[in-house]
Amino acid sequence: MKKVAVSFALLATLWATEASAQWARQPQPANNAAALGAHEEAPRAQPAFDSRIVAVVNDAIISTTDLKARLQLAVLSSGMPDSPDVQKKLLPQVLRTLIDEQLQLQEGKKMNISVTPDDVRTAMARLAEDNKIPGGDMEAFLRAHGISPSTLRTQIKATLMWNKVVVHEVRPHIDIGDDEVDAVIQRMRANAGKQEYLISEIFLPVDKPADEEQVKTLADKLAEEIRGGAVFGAVARQFSQGLGAATGGDIGWTQIGQLGAEIDKVLPSLEKGAIAGPIRSPTGYHLIGVRDRRTIALGDMKEMTVKLEQIFRPFTDATEKKALLNEAEAIRENVTDCASIQSVINSRYPQWKYQDLGDVKLSEAPPWLAQKVVNIPDGHASEAMATDKGALMLFVCGRSSPENIDRNAIRNAIGSEKMELMARRLLRDLRKSAFLDIRIK
Repeated sequence: MKKVAVSFALLATLWATEASAQWARQPQPANNAAALGAHEEAPRAQPAFDSRIVAVVNDAIISTTDLKARLQLAVLSSGMPDSPDVQKKLLPQVLRTLIDEQLQLQEGKKMNISVTPDDVRTAMARLAEDNKIPGGDMEAFLRAHGISPSTLRTQIKATLMWNKVVVHEVRPHIDIGDDEVDAVIQRMRANAGKQEYLISEIFLPVDKPADEEQVKTLADKLAEEIRGGAVFGAVARQFSQGLGAATGGDIGWTQIGQLGAEIDKVLPSLEKGAIAGPIRSPTGYHLIGVRDRRTIALGDMKEMTVKLEQIFRPFTDATEKKALLNEAEAIRENVTDCASIQSVINSRYPQWKYQDLGDVKLSEAPPWLAQKVVNIPDGHASEAMATDKGALMLFVCGRSSPENIDRNAIRNAIGSEKMELMARRLLRDLRKSAFLDIRIK
């Protein structure tokens, strides 16, 4: 059951990816034409709910039955343990999500926007197919886990409705100038050779000081569960309020300077697969997952030319392989940039030989060499390597490649980001203007 539950959580965003693609599918304004489960277990622990109203959202109510069912769905799809402690910590965020969904449904109704039963059935069927649900029956799968299918249907309907609201209400107000595209290209050129990170994020806002302790407790619990095996993307889908929540927290390839100073401080130290946080920013708490990292390039990596320098020391009867490799690592720590390589070697490590290899086109280099240096940031060294003759270390001192920049892709990315930001603002405004009566503490 674990594989099924995890996959279900990761792919339960198929209907939400529709919204992220809306920008690209919309015609551009005329004046811009140039321009990461659950297993078979004993019966689930049930929180002690009485049948009552837990919240009133304008003219709609949220009952204990609604809250209980959504808690069960959140636990199932995120792969978190179904325990009273987990449910207690998740409850405030689940309730907030239910409130937001009511606001989204109400806004759509006010705008005469509809989501048909066929729309919901289609999304349910796609979920079952993509997640390889046994027999392709999502409703039977949910019932087998004690969850009413109407719980997922309501969630899907709210998401589809909100996508339509955003396209209708937000999209027409987004305009992207050539100067914005140019600014992104300039940043890409300035960062060429540096690292960028494929990031997933869970963001939990702190809207007012009174929420601080509650949000921090939830952030700590989510971090604990993810590090304990819960799938990051599944948890993000259920609990994040960030831009990438609908797609499992995915915010794509990100460079230093794009996510804020607090996150910038930790990114360089994070390797592939690492989880960081909770990190407090001015707006709330962030959990950051690094799915991959690479060196920024503006063109085809195979066409990249890299300026290489190397140091080498031969093995002798008087030297041990391990000692030379350790010495090489010490050199890497002492050389801070390419300009100092020769002087450091000559003054402190004279037994090592320095050589400027010049410009090396990766497509013409031995595969082992290309794989070794392609993702090394400019001004940094490879790890020490042992050959049959000695110890070797390579330094990347620059790179170039023919630019292959897709302005339309950049424009679409800017538009999608703007649309999501404005959608968040719209939902926040709906929340502020709504009559909310929360009757559960």
